[in-house]
Amino acid sequence: MEKNIALIPAYNPDYKLINLIAELINNKFVIVVVNDGSNNDSLDIFNTIRDKCILIDHEVNKGKGVALKTGLQFIVNNFNDYVVVTLDCDGQHTIKDTINICRCANENTDSLILGSRMFNTNDVPARSKIGNKITRGIFHLVTGNKIYDTQTGLRAFSEKIAKELLHIDGDRFEYEINVLLDFSKRKIPIKEIEIETVYIDNNSSSHFKPIRDSFKIYKQIFKYIFMKKN
Repeated sequence: MEKNIALIPAYNPDYKLINLIAELINNKFVIVVVNDGSNNDSLDIFNTIRDKCILIDHEVNKGKGVALKTGLQFIVNNFNDYVVVTLDCDGQHTIKDTINICRCANENTDSLILGSRMFNTNDVPARSKIGNKITRGIFHLVTGNKIYDTQTGLRAFSEKIAKELLHIDGDRFEYEINVLLDFSKRKIPIKEIEIETVYIDNNSSSHFKPIRDSFKIYKQIFKYIFMKKN
């Protein structure tokens, strides 16, 4: 039977990470958390979970993309016969949805499985709804691949796919769009499963910087267009 491994990049998390770890333990997940150079205010959080998971520390903040690849490299080096699910540390992903996309990844070992939000509830911040709509349209235009939620952090994949992810560029949030661009180019299957859309306190805990990180994401898309033409 495959191991289900939860990989969580964490930068300045709050108590919601402790609750998430408890839920994952109750559902028999192996848990890898990457502390991506969090400040001292988060020390108590990490000390609370340290004996409940595999905790890897970055001395300085390196970005979500680097944190994900740090965790993936550890998993590839130390485990066999597994499915990885990546989750955000801010409580936006339910345990039910996490289990469901792991099940799909176990059944589709050649595919990347996305937990996709439909953005059809009233509590979705306008910037998230509009940003995802624009990115979705541009992504479809340049790749021909229809993906509803290009920015979801809830993704599951087999050992085979994990090894592919290690070689994709990107240090911060642009890493996740680079994964979709790379897989679209190489015809690696991407499947979507609808998940619950959860935003807590208007997504105030997000570290996504709308101007800086959106620029980096669209830069990668336009880079893809240029490379495709040449």
